[in-house]
Amino acid sequence: MKNTKREWMPLYSYLDRSAITAHLTDMAAQGWMLEKISGWGWRYRRAEPKKLRFALTFFPASQFDPSPSEGLETYRDYCAAAGWVLAAESAQVQIFCTEDETAVPIETDPAVELSNIQRCMKKGFIGSYWALLALSLFQILFQFYQIWTDPVDTLSSTASVSAVLNWLPLDVLIIAELIRYYRWQRKAQAAADAGSPLPDLRSMRWLNMLVMVWSCFIVLWLLASYWDSRGMFLLMAGMLLYMGLMVLLANSAKDAMKHLHAPRWVNIAVTYGIIIALTVGGMAGLLGLVLRNSGSGWLEDHPPVETYECWGWTWSVYHDDIPLRIEDLIETDYDRWSTRARVNSSFLLTHGEYTQRARVDALDQPDLQYETVTVKPGFLYDLCKKDFLSWVERHNKELPQEHWDEYRLIDAPAWGADEVYRLHYSSEPSNQFLVCWPDRMAEVNFDWSWTVTEDMMSTAAEALRGGD
Repeated sequence: MKNTKREWMPLYSYLDRSAITAHLTDMAAQGWMLEKISGWGWRYRRAEPKKLRFALTFFPASQFDPSPSEGLETYRDYCAAAGWVLAAESAQVQIFCTEDETAVPIETDPAVELSNIQRCMKKGFIGSYWALLALSLFQILFQFYQIWTDPVDTLSSTASVSAVLNWLPLDVLIIAELIRYYRWQRKAQAAADAGSPLPDLRSMRWLNMLVMVWSCFIVLWLLASYWDSRGMFLLMAGMLLYMGLMVLLANSAKDAMKHLHAPRWVNIAVTYGIIIALTVGGMAGLLGLVLRNSGSGWLEDHPPVETYECWGWTWSVYHDDIPLRIEDLIETDYDRWSTRARVNSSFLLTHGEYTQRARVDALDQPDLQYETVTVKPGFLYDLCKKDFLSWVERHNKELPQEHWDEYRLIDAPAWGADEVYRLHYSSEPSNQFLVCWPDRMAEVNFDWSWTVTEDMMSTAAEALRGGD
């Protein structure tokens, strides 16, 4: 028989005092006595079933203050003298219990009680929520900036899309909680002015649960997107575990400093020093891992099938399947090609980058490179097309107009497309085309030495306008 019991993430708002005290009274009647509370859960110990009264109070203290904080021990002594025994505490929250049904309530002055709550909320809840809201809004705005400036790469990346989807529900929760607190504060001020008991702020357990479930779903979705790449999957899973370890170590150090009665500034220095050191160490370790394995293919979806030495360098050879090959376009006897495909896909876009190149000791052989983008929601199509058009024009402002690079609309029915653009360098046509079908576009860069014929265009169109 277990002598301890935990409630993970009980999700009560500490201002929902009636619900908390009623829950603890019920648990005590079942033989479970509260002994520890934290942001992650509550721990109970088995005890003799009793009928107890509980009270939740606030004492303005910092989470970094020595335990107990200055003045808190005196406060607890006053409570004990009135028959209230400390059951558990967490930073600014104190939970007391008593068997005396006639014990005088701890809080008797609503104005003083509200002042304590406001000071506690300002030090903890309010400040951290505003900081987290600012950080999350910055992340969301940064991701939208990335979408606007580089939509194809951003929207085809599950990691980038999940970043927005993961921050949005957190913002909803933070904004909802802040609005509810400020509304409660007005009601509580009116009650304090009238000398009436302060109202409770009801917990929104369903919203908290929804945000947690959604966040877990996003993390699992992000990991699943790297399932086909062993290296990236292990890297992402390792980063998540490392972040969890960093939080655990920082909190453990903070609690240890409190119990050692270290000054507040020492606790802050040690706690944040651990976070900074582990963050810097983790980034350095990650960079070293990537650099060390950059040539091994360990972090790639499709590692090279072989390598070879030429001119004192090691070169990689890939044999990825690609939809369009040089052999489809011209006759050639060369057969030592390296073909590489890099495909990123999300529920919004699928972006494929394909290359076919000869080995570096056969520079007389042609190259072929192209990209395809499948746009799943139609409203993103023009944004993605603009990405290709504007990319080639990015340096035009620095040059005289006669030397501009730009895509020009041409009449090329062999592509069977809605629109076909050809890239012009300084008004001279090149062998690079942007082809737009209803839900797909392709940017094709034929070898510079070729004369692109209608048969080549037709063959390329047949290969590229289908599935990746």
